[in-house]
Amino acid sequence: MLFDVVYGWRKWRPQRGFWCLLIISLCFFCSLIGFVVNLFWLLSSDRPQWVEHQQPMITIAKEDLSGNIQPTAGYDINIVQRLAGVKDIASVVVQARTVSVDLKEVPRTTVGFYSANAKTVLGLPTPFSEQNFEAKVAIVSQRFWQQHLGSSKALEENRVYFENKAVGIVGVAPRAMDKLGRVNVDIWLPDSYLHEDVPEMFVDNPNLYLDTVSNRFGFALLQQRLDLEQFQAAYVALRQQTPWPEGAFADNQFRPWVIDGFELNPNGRAALHKQAWILLLLLVGFGFIIFSGIVSAYSQQSISRQSEINLKVALGGCRRGLMVQLLAENVPALVIVAVLSPLIGGMLTYFASQMGIYQDYFVAGLEFNFGLWALAVICSLLLFLCCALLPLSRSLKGLFSRGKQGHTTKAQLVVKQGILVLQFAVITGVMFISMSLMYQELHKYLSVFVASDVVTYSPKVDGRISIMLSADQVDGNWSVDGVPIALSSASFTKLGTPSLKYQSHLGNGVEKAINGLYVSHNFFDLLDIPALISGQLAENEVIINRTMAIQLATQLQLADWREAKGAALKVSGFFYEKQVRVAGIVTDSPHFGIANDAKPVMYLSLKDQNPILANRIAPVFYSKSGNSAVVSSRINEWGQTLSPKLSYGQGNKLVEQIKDTDISGKLLFLTSSAMALLITFLVVFTLYNKFSYAVKFEQTKWAIMLAVGGRREALMVRMVLGNLMLALIGMLLTFSVLVMLEYLNLSRINLVIFQPLIWAICIATILMFIVFITIWAARGVFKQNISTLLRG
Repeated sequence: MLFDVVYGWRKWRPQRGFWCLLIISLCFFCSLIGFVVNLFWLLSSDRPQWVEHQQPMITIAKEDLSGNIQPTAGYDINIVQRLAGVKDIASVVVQARTVSVDLKEVPRTTVGFYSANAKTVLGLPTPFSEQNFEAKVAIVSQRFWQQHLGSSKALEENRVYFENKAVGIVGVAPRAMDKLGRVNVDIWLPDSYLHEDVPEMFVDNPNLYLDTVSNRFGFALLQQRLDLEQFQAAYVALRQQTPWPEGAFADNQFRPWVIDGFELNPNGRAALHKQAWILLLLLVGFGFIIFSGIVSAYSQQSISRQSEINLKVALGGCRRGLMVQLLAENVPALVIVAVLSPLIGGMLTYFASQMGIYQDYFVAGLEFNFGLWALAVICSLLLFLCCALLPLSRSLKGLFSRGKQGHTTKAQLVVKQGILVLQFAVITGVMFISMSLMYQELHKYLSVFVASDVVTYSPKVDGRISIMLSADQVDGNWSVDGVPIALSSASFTKLGTPSLKYQSHLGNGVEKAINGLYVSHNFFDLLDIPALISGQLAENEVIINRTMAIQLATQLQLADWREAKGAALKVSGFFYEKQVRVAGIVTDSPHFGIANDAKPVMYLSLKDQNPILANRIAPVFYSKSGNSAVVSSRINEWGQTLSPKLSYGQGNKLVEQIKDTDISGKLLFLTSSAMALLITFLVVFTLYNKFSYAVKFEQTKWAIMLAVGGRREALMVRMVLGNLMLALIGMLLTFSVLVMLEYLNLSRINLVIFQPLIWAICIATILMFIVFITIWAARGVFKQNISTLLRG
């Protein structure tokens, strides 16, 4: 057997590099199959791993203006109980609170408050139970236990202090419950503890506040699976018919959202689904290139070894013995695939699990699926072994002859050209997908109309604070070390939920929710936000973005959105009402992320902040030049003088913060680009090997044509034109397939087929690519003299 292995290795000497490339690519393919199919497998579940039942259930929440999930009110969750098909409901509230451990404060601890029937509805695992709920004990996360409570004390001897009350700890939640959606949960408490934080104005009727404040995620257990669209429509209709309680906490007017299963990170799930579909498409192309390359390489070897096998058959070689020999020659390939592919799969899974978008969604980690990998390896190796037996299949059908062996039949030529057309089609599709994603990403970044050198300084608050801004800071006349500073009431990319409503100053029309950002008067000049209609921000004077101007023009029945300047509005919020006038209109800024559509935004003066909340809001600072370390230090000193619980860290580039709002887009672009480069690299060597072999195989024909007066340049042009014709056929095939996919699943990956510029660049690149590879493959043969070519 060792002889057969060494003999087979020597037989690949002319193509040994290409053979190794194919085997390593096959290892990558098997590993990627295990990763991508496993990703689809994990995403097929409608609930996290810790939910211990598989009964039909839904999530009840709201969708904000950016398409993100937001909590809803308990009042809305209770409405769902009245719909047909609902067995029971439960809810969870997630809040950042300050708790104490061993008399040491742990600020901004995330507490999950769960309702009494959450154990039944959600299938909560041990140590959650009705007895522990009634006992009002705490359940901590594994992370919180290790960081703050991991000591020699027994579990029952530990206590946490919540609202100055000692709370016993009964157990540690499973690691899979460390995250709820995108939020880390440190401690789980019964929702009866929410009564400890009811505002004074609701003391007489605490349930009115607890049921109407939008801070809950609801879950409903169903009797059977229902049509979600019909259920959503029935829920919205019932909600509109049910009046909001008088004197209750204000409703934020977001769109009710019913989601199948238990899902608190639908955008993360959608991003992973999109990535999985693109990876699957690219993986299909990658697999086709690999297997067509393997078939091509072994077909070429079978032609060259036909005389050898025929001779062995003529000398009495048996079919079984020849099969064993050919299989033994490929033992190195089988060993490499079996050993290297799981290592690549493990590395791929490890690096993927370190990425934020995977960590946000797969809390318990991402594991490599060895079952799917083994299935991919078996299927791949079966095809691989069938290709290895090609020399034997060709020889057993023919008769032995001492004449020159190894010629291509017409059928084989048609098959070879067909495979070449399919390879051209695959590389065209891969390049189009990659270029389209690149174009989308560049378009997002080019739409950011913010100065590239702006640095932001965000506050870190560890408790209750009291802020007093000076007139210079509000007016935009404040500077640090000679550097002008602008302020805003919230981070540029984190406006949160709309806290304001507006309507015409006469009170006509329906109030509409609006995102409001309080800024200093130099905010737009310092950030270089273009003004569409100039105006000066001042007290009782607001600036709006273009999207709000269009919405306002429709609402007030104006002829053009530009006429929104000067409109008088009534702005209201939590115990807050203001009469303002639109002073100017600015371009839409990417407050909601570069991947999302623009939303209406109203910019108000810091002087117009709600007096109830103004002194509790730590501002965000912006500078455009100067030493950021010095500016950060001076701003931090300013914060420390107001409160020891307020600090400012090192500044970050605003443009980078905006780009970071589309982490899923970056991941999608990087993964697809990496796959496209891998496929392109493999195609280059596959086509070069195929073109080079075709020229060498027919070098006698080329030599005769040269001998009768043919010119090398003309023969090379003929060869190039033949390959270009096949490439154009492959491009037409790709376009036809993508047009068909446009009406099926292409919407999942957000690709637009009819992009003339992308298609033009793609076609021009591939044609140049074909010309280069053809000339590169042919030059080694055509530079030889005619006598050498005739000897073969």
